[in-house]
Amino acid sequence: MKPVRLFLIAASLVLAACATNVSITNQWKDPSWPGPPASNVVVVGISRSDTIRHVFEDTFSQQLQAAGIQAAPSYTQIPPGNAGAVGLRDLVKASGATAVLVTRVERVEQKISVSPGGPMYGGFYGWYGGAWAATPDVTQYDVVTLETSVWDPRSEKLVWTVTTQAVARKNIPKATMELAQTLIPKLKADGILR
Repeated sequence: MKPVRLFLIAASLVLAACATNVSITNQWKDPSWPGPPASNVVVVGISRSDTIRHVFEDTFSQQLQAAGIQAAPSYTQIPPGNAGAVGLRDLVKASGATAVLVTRVERVEQKISVSPGGPMYGGFYGWYGGAWAATPDVTQYDVVTLETSVWDPRSEKLVWTVTTQAVARKNIPKATMELAQTLIPKLKADGILR
């Protein structure tokens, strides 16, 4: 599966959190991180697709701003790929960001759900009619696991990270919004964001 599709699916899942589609599966916070909670964040979406990256970073940044946190998407100054490290350092410094939030697709798993049909009664003729109604319902879907991490640009250390799972969606803005609506309250409760 292509990394772009994986990010799309993952971002969709993460954003679906508000609709109880996104769940936090693992979480870690550096117990030695002194804080203070960040009030200015640079948002980085890891994707080979410029479109997906732009949509994700813009949407997550807008959700942070709605929650009272200054936020800037990284794509405005940083090219995709590992050559962007210098640009990221310059963007963080110029923006005054006190945290860098990075989201990437960790994995996509294809799942199959089979729901058996109902029982069949009534001799052969009843069985025959019921056999059609009792055909199992088979559904195939993707489950995306995203990793979202927050880095302290002063110490250059990881201070908080979670993995989330959700059923893949094609609507990246909605998926990103739901991911943000799941993670931002958690980031605030954990003292990572102001």
